[in-house]
Amino acid sequence: SRGAALLTQSALVVGRELEMMNVFLGYEQANRYKIMDPQGNHIGYIAEEEGFGKSISRQLLRTHRKMNATILNTQGEVAFKIVRPYSLVNSRIFIYTADDELVGEVQQRWNLVRRKYDLFVGTNQFASIDTPFLGWDFNLQDEHGGTLGNVSRNFVGFAREIFTDTGEYVLRMDAVDGNSRGMTLDERAVTLACAVSIDFDYFSRHSSHG
Repeated sequence: SRGAALLTQSALVVGRELEMMNVFLGYEQANRYKIMDPQGNHIGYIAEEEGFGKSISRQLLRTHRKMNATILNTQGEVAFKIVRPYSLVNSRIFIYTADDELVGEVQQRWNLVRRKYDLFVGTNQFASIDTPFLGWDFNLQDEHGGTLGNVSRNFVGFAREIFTDTGEYVLRMDAVDGNSRGMTLDERAVTLACAVSIDFDYFSRHSSHG
């Protein structure tokens, strides 16, 4: 499938692209992410849907707003679709195939001192994340406590980060320890959606945590 080329990598680097309006005016533009393989080759991107109504929503609701985005390969073909409904407290993000079939979802679990998520393929939970409040490493743990994979925040450079709305996330999707199985393609797709949700919830310009 179109998404398989993205998801068969041992790791992905997802980086939010710099938007100058965000930097200088505090104006929230549509999110756009580049997807790279471990060697830094551009293999896809994630683009949020545009539109005047969506632009107004971005300014008023910020990180609580609804977001629809498309994951594309470098040929511009749709690999997956992401839907993040409006949320007041706990965020949810859904990922679908190009044909609008549900792959899975990520549910945030609000906690005063932890960063928590539950990850599902269909209705079956396959992993959870439980990270300290200021943590930048989000380990995906299975029901036995084994680490299936990892989403980690790596800054491009301190000086640049002060003035930009950009950041990079490394998604390690091969088994991290010898006690864990490898993730399926569907689980890897949900992990990719999880990285977007983490960025929205904790590291975007208008997140109360980022």
